[in-house]
Amino acid sequence: MLPIFLTIENDSDREKAEEIYRRYSGTMLYVAEGILRERQLAEDAVSEAFVKIIRHLEKIDLLDCNRTRGFVVIVVRNTALNMLRERNRTVHLDDFGDCPDTAEPVFDHVSAKEACDRIADAVAALHKSYSDILYLKAVLEYSNQEIAEILSISPENVKICLFRARSALKRQLMKEGDFCER
Repeated sequence: MLPIFLTIENDSDREKAEEIYRRYSGTMLYVAEGILRERQLAEDAVSEAFVKIIRHLEKIDLLDCNRTRGFVVIVVRNTALNMLRERNRTVHLDDFGDCPDTAEPVFDHVSAKEACDRIADAVAALHKSYSDILYLKAVLEYSNQEIAEILSISPENVKICLFRARSALKRQLMKEGDFCER
């Protein structure tokens, strides 16, 4: 048993954490190693990411494998990227421009299913950091504070990233011509 599991007092939480590790540690290592390009650093990233995951065990449902896998991948990817930035001592600035949040997209003669499919495609086409933060907020329903802890950024930065992600999504949907501004 890994020493980190010994810190979990509740038996059911410990079992849940062990199961998550058993199911996803290989995926986590693969993602981290793809970013960091060094096995030792990737293992460190997995350990650090797993500590973050343990803090949110109560929100993880093992029955919903896709949702859990998505959450785990987002956490380890952002942990590895943070480690890479720190290691290279470079500042990574996402400057996709700001758009005022003045209008909501409107469904115009499109069925709800088609609209959901188009929105999902538009989200998938966004920059990964934007789709990740939208996934954490809209699908997994994490608070800004929780997202800040998961992504190791400030709550203010979460607000800015969410604003930019929503703006980018609106631009993407407008570009496709499926939705119009009001």
